[in-house]
Amino acid sequence: MKSAKIVRPIDSNGRVVLPRHLLTDILNIKNDEKPCVEFFYNNDSIIIKKFKETCDFCNSENNLIDFKDKKICSDCLKELQNIK
Repeated sequence: MKSAKIVRPIDSNGRVVLPRHLLTDILNIKNDEKPCVEFFYNNDSIIIKKFKETCDFCNSENNLIDFKDKKICSDCLKELQNIK
């Protein structure tokens, strides 16, 4: 993991402002996008990643469909259809 050597204060509501160049250059988020990010933690580290919808079964990002508030890829759907 690389360090950007950027220090930001935490406000009274627990918020931290991320520098724009981290979002645009590192996460490849365009200024006109309103994407979501997801947070992970491990011991004393917090990791922020650009959110990508994935299949709830195999984590594939390809050929996703919505089914009862779940995302399922076409391969997993075929496997489910073959269950008897």
